[in-house]
Amino acid sequence: MIALLDARHFGRAAERLGVTQPALTARLRRLEAELQVRLFERGRSGVEPTAAGLVFAEGAQRVLDAAEEAAEAALGVQQGYGQTLRIGMTQIAAYQVVPRCLAAFRTENPMARIRLVEGTTASLEAMLEQRRIDAAFVHPPLHAADLSEKILATVVLERFNAGDRSAGDALIRYPRSEAPVLMAALGRQEAAEEEGGYCVAEADTALGVIVLSQAGYGDFVAPADYPHRAVAAGRRQKASAKHGVMETSLAWRSLDRRPVIRSLIKAVDLIEAD
Repeated sequence: MIALLDARHFGRAAERLGVTQPALTARLRRLEAELQVRLFERGRSGVEPTAAGLVFAEGAQRVLDAAEEAAEAALGVQQGYGQTLRIGMTQIAAYQVVPRCLAAFRTENPMARIRLVEGTTASLEAMLEQRRIDAAFVHPPLHAADLSEKILATVVLERFNAGDRSAGDALIRYPRSEAPVLMAALGRQEAAEEEGGYCVAEADTALGVIVLSQAGYGDFVAPADYPHRAVAAGRRQKASAKHGVMETSLAWRSLDRRPVIRSLIKAVDLIEAD
């Protein structure tokens, strides 16, 4: 199912799985008959998933991920290693707090395995809810009721320009669905128009808006201490305008009381104490 969804073609999917195309077709027919739903629509150029197929594939992927995680955990125990901790982080959190927190965690848990995932606050919050990751370094406020968090850092957001200023007062935006905190820092959706500017480009990360600004698409808003030479250059090119602050926190599922999660929270506490 997942291979066919990725390939969108019976022949390529069968080759990837190491089976014949008729065998794969038969498997799909049996699965659809058992579920009593049509998972794919066949066409001359290949196959496309139905709405039901996409929903089923999402659940199937979670099952496969869980099975892989369980296998890794079992192997780790046999080899004397600890549990695998899946941690998400944003680009901003990566330079602010993640290295120090993980270093403190590693000191107390030298055999624990770490799987690091990068994403936006919105995507990482969803992954936490779906149990695809165990904890995440994100930017509040969070919206899921079953998550707990601990604030770790606060930075000032400023407006910069890293390009040739040919775009005038254009302001590069962050998609509200992916970066609600940064969008809130810019004010209402029409903030650029109210300032006499306009928007022709957007990116969902701080690095992305810097790249667009360097290409001449306008100003960007980012943490004042973001470790990129364009921030320092942008400060010289344009008088910095304060756009509020951004917090960074560690988030985890409130009901997850496993020792490995408690240990990560303890490591964060040690960093704060320093």
